[in-house]
Amino acid sequence: MALHRREPQGPKSIEFSVDVAGTPTDFVATDFGTQVFFVITQNGKIGSLIEATSQECREVEMIGERTFEVKVLFGDRRLEHYRAYARALIEIVAAVDSSKSVLLGIALKEHSPEGFRQVVREVKDR
Repeated sequence: MALHRREPQGPKSIEFSVDVAGTPTDFVATDFGTQVFFVITQNGKIGSLIEATSQECREVEMIGERTFEVKVLFGDRRLEHYRAYARALIEIVAAVDSSKSVLLGIALKEHSPEGFRQVVREVKDR
């Protein structure tokens, strides 16, 4: 009887930590098949939970283009920059698999354009 090695069938995750603008930041990304769940935190908590989806445009002149929808599920809705993080992540995910959505749990102490660019770059590089 031959034994066959099978790859695990559950969700696939990656975890890493980097300094973002001088603050230790933890990243976790878990692919559940139809959705990718990201946690990006500088305090070990999920402060806001945001969903982002992608759809192909149906208008003839925009065939091949995508539209994106971002919704804050809970957390401070006034923190518009968190919506920008979710939008950037759905663009990264949709470029690989347009059928997947993104769920983002995010809690950052500092907010800056350079910090935003670094977070997006760190996710893209993985």
